[in-house]
This record gives sequence, C-alpha cells and structure tokens, in this order.
Amino acid sequence: MSGPNEDKNTQLSSHFFGDLLDSIIVDVASECHRIAKLGLDRNLEEEEEEMRLSVQARARVADPSNSSETNTKYVVDIFGQTHPSIATEIFECMNCGRSIAAGRFAPHLEKCMGKGRKARLK
Repeated sequence: MSGPNEDKNTQLSSHFFGDLLDSIIVDVASECHRIAKLGLDRNLEEEEEEMRLSVQARARVADPSNSSETNTKYVVDIFGQTHPSIATEIFECMNCGRSIAAGRFAPHLEKCMGKGRKARLK
C-alpha cells in the first residue's frame, strides 16, 4: 500500500535528481566552452593541424608544377597506375584513312571533317 508520503518522496527525489543532473550538465558544458575558448584543448590543435595539412595536400595536387612527379616520364594516378602524359596509341582516321596518335586524334578529326575553327577546305 502506497501512502501519500511515498508518492511525495518519489516526486521529491525525482526533482532533486533532475536539479543535480542539470547542474552537472551546465558545469561540464561551461568547462568545455572555457577550454575551447582559451585554446587549451589539445584535440583542437590536432584537428587544426590536420586541416592545414589537408589544404596543403590539395594545393599540391591541384598545382602540377609543384609536383616532383612531373619531371618523370610517367605520372602515377590515385590507383598507382602509370600513364604517359600524351597518349601514344595509333588510330586510323575514319574520314581520310591517315594514322593519327590518340593524343592528336580529336583535333585531327575536327580539321578533317570540316568542323571547328581550323577546318580544312575541301
């Protein structure tokens, strides 16, 4: 049999626990904010270092003149495969029958078929 005292005690202990939990949450949050604001957090410095290195790596990849790989004959892609800087496969032009290197095929076809600015007159 639950009496009015037990119900009151349950409410009182629940209210006390809620207040205590709120107080702890506010303490932890304000301490974390203070540490972050003063720059005392070591993890924050590590994240900033990672961001700086990431920005440098992106800049190195975006600027091919910066890369030491450009001095070599072949460049390695992200999968570790090497490719020549200019495609050297030979294709036969469907229009005129000439053998053309793959790296020059599109410009040749543009001229050969009379399309584009540098088209040949027939």
